[in-house]
Amino acid sequence: MGHVRESIKKVDQNTWLIGDLILHSSSGRSDASSCYTLTKAPTPPPPAVPLLAHDPRIVLVYEAGDSSAVWSIGNNAFCKVKLLVEDAASEATTLAFVHEKKPHFETPSILQEAKDDTRSYLFLSGVPGRTLADAWPTLDEVWKHHYVEVVVKTCETLAGWEGPVLGGVDGKNIPEQYLTKRGAVMNFHPQKLTEVCQLMGMDCSRFVFYHADLGPGNIIVEDVPKAGTIGIIDWEIVGYVPRGWIRTKFRLSSGLDLPNPGEGEEPHWWRSEVQKLLEKHGFEDHSADWVSWWY
Repeated sequence: MGHVRESIKKVDQNTWLIGDLILHSSSGRSDASSCYTLTKAPTPPPPAVPLLAHDPRIVLVYEAGDSSAVWSIGNNAFCKVKLLVEDAASEATTLAFVHEKKPHFETPSILQEAKDDTRSYLFLSGVPGRTLADAWPTLDEVWKHHYVEVVVKTCETLAGWEGPVLGGVDGKNIPEQYLTKRGAVMNFHPQKLTEVCQLMGMDCSRFVFYHADLGPGNIIVEDVPKAGTIGIIDWEIVGYVPRGWIRTKFRLSSGLDLPNPGEGEEPHWWRSEVQKLLEKHGFEDHSADWVSWWY
């Protein structure tokens, strides 16, 4: 099927083939007046060609190697395509679960989901605002620390939701690569990940809900901060984990660094400040145990 970034193909000026779905635009315009519809593709599907890089209506905004890619569609929708991971928790199911909880933060709404033999296709609404990563250079110290506090509050809120095993809300695996040993075959089965966490000295008598990827690129803030509210995107490795993993992940993951730190700031300022505040709120750190296990 080619590289994951080739998952969307163009049929004609207003029509695209995405897996076994057809995306159609009501006009050739890229403004808000254009309406998009999704239907099942006919069999056989219509002829299609690679998506043009300069198409303003379908724009590649993110890709992670050949495992996933995200496109913006029009002004307020996104399509996330991922290679299937065996028995992985469903991001759509996770988002539906979070919506039912009515948390203090915004999340994307699910428009449609589909999958074929190798890939999943998730269509989502956008969350108003811009990423914290994009906003960071424009924020003063007060707002920067405000968002640290809001994310710690979010971690506490999520940790109030408990589950029976280390895994997704649907009982399936969460593909947390930081809990699979370097060089080993990746095994995300709940029992295996629980054993790993126990080796690090974490209390595995209870499991709490955690986003696990709260970097600046996954936090949406107001274009101009006023109320200080946030949205959270990218719920694909989310599920129940030992409470000890929450602060530990901030200590370990360079993926949570600032892509555009301010003058004189270190890239790890964000996750460093979050983990320090988590410590004040009673969250444990097992990063030294993780390093000993990982290496």
